[in-house]
Amino acid sequence: MTSRSFVTTTLLALFVIAPGTPVVAQAPPQPFGIESLNDIDNIAPIRQQILKEEEWLRWRKQHVVPEVMQRVDVDMWLVGRQDDALYYSLHPADREGLISNRVDVLVFHDRGDGAGVEDFALDREELAALVRDLDPERIGVSDDTNDHFAAILGEQLAARLVIDRDLRTGFLEKRSPEEISVFEHVARVAYDVIGEAFSNQVIVPDVTTTDDVNWWIRQRYRELGLDTSDHPTITIQRSHLERPKYDESDEYFSIAVPPRNGYNTVIRRGDVIACDTGINYYGIGTDTQQVAYVLKKNETEVPEGLRVALNNTNRVQNHFANAFAAGRPSRDIVNSALRSAQDDGLRPSIYSHPLPYYLRRYSLNGGFLHMRYGAGPGLGEGELEEPAQQLEPGGYPVYANTTYAMELHAWTSVPEWGGQDVRITLEQNVAMTDDRLIFLGGRQVEWYVIR
Repeated sequence: MTSRSFVTTTLLALFVIAPGTPVVAQAPPQPFGIESLNDIDNIAPIRQQILKEEEWLRWRKQHVVPEVMQRVDVDMWLVGRQDDALYYSLHPADREGLISNRVDVLVFHDRGDGAGVEDFALDREELAALVRDLDPERIGVSDDTNDHFAAILGEQLAARLVIDRDLRTGFLEKRSPEEISVFEHVARVAYDVIGEAFSNQVIVPDVTTTDDVNWWIRQRYRELGLDTSDHPTITIQRSHLERPKYDESDEYFSIAVPPRNGYNTVIRRGDVIACDTGINYYGIGTDTQQVAYVLKKNETEVPEGLRVALNNTNRVQNHFANAFAAGRPSRDIVNSALRSAQDDGLRPSIYSHPLPYYLRRYSLNGGFLHMRYGAGPGLGEGELEEPAQQLEPGGYPVYANTTYAMELHAWTSVPEWGGQDVRITLEQNVAMTDDRLIFLGGRQVEWYVIR
């Protein structure tokens, strides 16, 4: 399969592995554990969020547009309404995100010789004359707008159109350094909600159901004024040794299916609980999976086999982080991480993806525009396939100042469960900065415990 990118690190350690040589990945040089500073008590009012989001959009328009135009070698870029999130991200607005008249086309022109990029917002009737006047050699457009602009420009100018998806992806995936800094706060807010949900404050063993927790999280988001586009997902893994005690069907506890809703069952003692949820805050989308364990009556701590299972997934994270480098092709990153994790004796699977962006802008007539999208390279596939297979080399590169959901798992046989496999999935918000991959807001390295 040949993939480039999609829209909807320090090199901590890159090393050559000799055949048969055991590999133990270095942990990234960052504090372990979820870094909660009670950020949940400091949710910004919406106006403050919008002002900051508009500031970031202006920064990206000034800095990222020239970067991606030079990257794909075009001296003009045309963006139309058909480009949806891209169009609304680049459309001129006042400092509070208010858009007055929505024009037909946005034009970005590289003046050359380091003179910078000038931009225009035009109606379609003005476009052909402007293009003739500026006389660009290569004009970047998208698949969605190529025919539209070709008809407006005429045959001679249309011959200069260049369809390049990487223009769109390159702009939409990029974050400002300040945006990544604020993401630490956003991620900690998301983790604080999970920490509340995975506690006896919410869960009473043998009483509370999976849907009770789903809806508690959804209600908590509403109380905090946080947006989310997906309903939270709570799933369970249970030891087959415990199965005879309960009436629930085995299908509810299978690890051969990904997390999903659609069933509602009681959370029992001895269960492994996983959540998959995220928030939209400051225009930033999180996507997080974490795990909890419900102690049985005779237990005072999480069984050793489950502690090993969580640590195994943390080790896969280490291998994945160590494979990241700005400019490295995405599938090469995944292949390197899988090889080194397997050489480390792990049973990994990696299926990560870009983090979503939540675009919010307003019109002067009172309208409200919001859309959620993801832009950047996919990082792995085959979530339930074991052993995980190598991908075709190459892929769209990972660039600096981009963000991802590091979604992966390790399979581990648990002695206390009669040798049954568990699948510990962690989904962690990460950012590729200029010089290293960072875990945003820390990462889970210890079990949440419900007593």
